[in-house]
Amino acid sequence: MAAQNLVQHAFMSHKTGLRAQHLGLHKAICVLMGWNSSVPCDAITCAPEILPAEEAAAQKEDLMLWPPLVVIHNISMSNNNPEHQKVIPIEGVEAFLRGKGIVGGKVKVCLGKPADQSIMLVKFLGTFTGLGNAEKLHKYFAEKKHGREEFEHKTSNNGNDTSSWNEETQGGGKLEEQLLCGYLGIAEDLDRLDFNTKKWIIIKSKKEIQELANAPVKTDDKLLNNQ
Repeated sequence: MAAQNLVQHAFMSHKTGLRAQHLGLHKAICVLMGWNSSVPCDAITCAPEILPAEEAAAQKEDLMLWPPLVVIHNISMSNNNPEHQKVIPIEGVEAFLRGKGIVGGKVKVCLGKPADQSIMLVKFLGTFTGLGNAEKLHKYFAEKKHGREEFEHKTSNNGNDTSSWNEETQGGGKLEEQLLCGYLGIAEDLDRLDFNTKKWIIIKSKKEIQELANAPVKTDDKLLNNQ
C-alpha cells in the first residue's frame, strides 16, 4: 500500500519546477513493481495495473544504462568453497572480448562492485555503434545460456548451481567461455557499478534510442531546390 500511495503522490503532484522529477519517480516505481507506468492513477484511488511477467520484464529492460555497458559476472566467485573459485583478471576478459570481435579503444573493461573480480564492466561509447556492440555481446551470452536469467538462476538460493561449472572446467576449454555470464546493464544494475562509473552513467529508454536511430533524416527543401 505504501508503494501505491507513493506512486499516486508522484503522479498527482504538480509542484512548480518538480513535475518532471515526480513523473520520473512515478515511472521508476511502476517499473520496479511490475506495474503499467502508462496508466495514470485516479485522483482518489490508486489501483495500478499489474503487468504480465513478460511485459514487466520488457519494461525493466527498457530502462538501460547509458552510455551502454555490459555487466559480466564470474560465476565461480559465487561458490562458497574458495578452492573452487577461479579468478579471471581484466586481461582475461579483454582477450575474451577480442575473440568475439569486440576490440579497440572504443571498449573499456573495469572492476565493478564489489571489486573482488566477481563483477566486471565492459563500457562502450554512447553512440549507435557502441550500443550495437553492447547488444552483440549481450546476445552472445544469451545464446550461450550465460545471460541474466541463467546467472540469476545459478546464484539464487533455490538454484545455486555451483557444481555444474566445476564439472565443465574439468572437461577442458577456456575458463572465460565457461565461467562468464553477462548482459546489457539496466537501471536495476546500478548497485553493481563502481563509484566512478556511477558518476557518468544515466538512465535512458532503449526504445526511444532505437526510435531515434530509425527516424527518417529531415531535409531542407529550400537547400535541395538550390542544388
